[in-house]
Formats: sequence, C-alpha cells, structure tokens
Amino acid sequence: MEQNRITVNDEAQGYSVPWKPVDNWVAIFLLVLINIALLYFASRGLGTQLAQSSALILIQLVYLIPVLAVFGYRRLNFKAIGFGKFDWNTLGLGCGLLIGSYVLIIIHNGILTLLGVETQGEEILQILNGLDSPVWLVVVGVLFAPIIEEIFFRGFLFQGFRQKYGLVGGALISSAVFALGHLDPVALIPTFILGLLLAYMYHRSNSVWPGIILHFLVNAFGFCSLYVITQFPDLIPV
Repeated sequence: MEQNRITVNDEAQGYSVPWKPVDNWVAIFLLVLINIALLYFASRGLGTQLAQSSALILIQLVYLIPVLAVFGYRRLNFKAIGFGKFDWNTLGLGCGLLIGSYVLIIIHNGILTLLGVETQGEEILQILNGLDSPVWLVVVGVLFAPIIEEIFFRGFLFQGFRQKYGLVGGALISSAVFALGHLDPVALIPTFILGLLLAYMYHRSNSVWPGIILHFLVNAFGFCSLYVITQFPDLIPV
C-alpha cells in the first residue's frame, strides 16, 4: 500500500528546472513591487497619457525584470524558459479548449451583467473611447503582452511551481498569480481560466510558443472586436 502512494513531491520530481522554488516567490515579490509602482503612477493621472504612448512598451518590458534578476543571479541560460520546437497539434488542441473556456467566461460575464457589474470588455471599451489613438495600447496588448507574460507566468513561474508542486499545483498557483497580476477584480476569474489553459499548453509542449500564439489570438480578437464597436457604435449596439 505504501509503495503505491504517489505524493505531490514524487510527481513533481520529473519536472526539472535550474532554479529553486524560492526564486519563484522572490520574482512574485518583485512583481508586486513593480505593480505598486505602476499603480502609484496611474494614480497621479498618467494612465491615459501612457495608454497612448510608446512608453507602454517599456512598462511592459519591466515585467521581465524579476526573471532577468533571478537568471542573472543564478547565471542561467535563458533557453531554460522553453523556446524549443512544439507539435502544432498542441496548438490545435489549445484552440479547441479555448472555445470551452469562452463558454465559462461568457457565463461569468452574464452573471456580472445580471448583478449590474461592468465586465472587463466594458472597462476596456471605456478606455478605448477615452483615447485619441489606441494604436500603442493595441500594439502592446496584442504583440508584446503575449510574449512577455508567457515568458514570466508560464516559462518561469509555472515551470518552477510544477517542479515543486506538480502539474495541478503549478498550474493553480501560476494562474492565480497571473490573474491577480492583472489588477482587475472583474477579470479575475476569466484571466485565471485563461492561465490554466496556457499552463496546460506549456505542459503539453514544454515550449512557450503555443501559449504565446494562443495568447496573441485571444488578445487580438478581444482588442479588434472592441475597436470595431468603438468605430461603428450605431451598427453594433452595446
């Protein structure tokens, strides 16, 4: 009976990364400090200006600081994040699972609407309507965010937590940090669901590329849909 028992740590031993679990928690702590700094600047009335400025790119790149700090301290090769080849069937599976995820997200948004709470889409729509030009916001959200967030949340956090806590534990913890890191209460559950899907994509492929591509598709579809609504409010009522 004892011989057949498989603990979380036993399961996690098959996932090897060249950094320690404490490095993940240090990186999360650094991320918290970065988010506090960004919230401070946003509270100073700089949010709208930054949303239509190329400085958004630099702000997004700041999220790589925790990874660079750990990799620099440990003298690690950045290839450990997972930039290898992958099976395109994995991406096809991800697209199929994404449809199921959207069903859950639609139910979630429907409940928020019934409760009179604004959804994430409505919040972003208000931001777009308040900008003179949404170009930089869309460029960063569609192109830069998928790459940088997949490197940090899946290539670094998920891998590290998976080694310590196994697939389920790693996916849950990294997805929770992913959701909380977006600093949007109404998007907490949808972002958590997306995080679980992207973590599974990494687990299936051991590569960040399927997650980056899927993340790109999600953000591109969301931004393009909202932008069309802003341009044709009479044809597409909200």
